[in-house]
Amino acid sequence: MKYIRSQKSSTGAGAFVFQISKQEVEWLLRILRLYPQLDSGYHQITQGGAEEIKAEQQLLDEAMAQQRRDHKRKLEKFLATPGRFRQETPDQFRFTLTAENMEWLLQILNDVRVGCWVKLGRPELEPARHSKLSLEETRAMSAMELSGFFQMVLLGAYEGPEPA
Repeated sequence: MKYIRSQKSSTGAGAFVFQISKQEVEWLLRILRLYPQLDSGYHQITQGGAEEIKAEQQLLDEAMAQQRRDHKRKLEKFLATPGRFRQETPDQFRFTLTAENMEWLLQILNDVRVGCWVKLGRPELEPARHSKLSLEETRAMSAMELSGFFQMVLLGAYEGPEPA
């Protein structure tokens, strides 16, 4: 996946245009279908008095559950939209995102990446384990890495295209 350019719309809001291969489209769609990975109670309030924390934590949990429902609804619509990826060659597609959709997609990808990291036991940046990974761990590791890849490409679009 490669960022191509930004474009302006009639409303003045910008959009980002990407080139993406057929294989990358398949990977991206599989990663998006893994959402959600994090429980709505994953985020914890840690400062304040016990009663204050309890009340604020309940509000946070409710807000995160609502956000998860909203993201899930948007994701279903996103996946069901025909022509999301416009084929240019047998193996290459164009993919356009509004700034709002890009922000939302980054949040979805981050949930999948962090959720897989949590499922893997929150591994540190250290040399790979010497033990053999299970099939489930291998899938979680792949999803975590692919989510990170897509996030980096999307974030790179904010800086502009790479020089040719």
